[in-house]
Amino acid sequence: MTDAGGNSPQDIRARHRWLLGLEPIFEGGWFHKGARARSWDVEKHLTAIALFGDVVVDLAAAQKLPAHIELRAYALLRDIDVLLPRGTAVEVTGRSVDNHVKLEAPDIPVDRQTAVLRVISHAIRGDITLRLAGPATPSSSPLNRR
Repeated sequence: MTDAGGNSPQDIRARHRWLLGLEPIFEGGWFHKGARARSWDVEKHLTAIALFGDVVVDLAAAQKLPAHIELRAYALLRDIDVLLPRGTAVEVTGRSVDNHVKLEAPDIPVDRQTAVLRVISHAIRGDITLRLAGPATPSSSPLNRR
């Protein structure tokens, strides 16, 4: 059985990726000591949940980037940082408590857009930051914080 686009149910399910911030348990914690992959094929639907650890959604390191991406971001006690490649337009909707959603990327004219990221944000006691990917400044590096 296929949908209107000719995709099988397995293909449809495979286009959704969950990114979980569970650092004390999995990411570098008790169960997982390995490094994460840097380049990946981005699915059309992403869900990021930052509960016990921060989540970094690095779209700039993508091998393949769909023209339209939907990200459901839940910053429930920790932070979600979304790194954007140049030419990505961002649409932010959703709810946040006390303005915890920060869009630090410039507006992109329609004729220069390479992708559109629609973010449905839910931030409670955590921050969601969307910014262009690039080298971190020395003052923003976690190693230089006191």
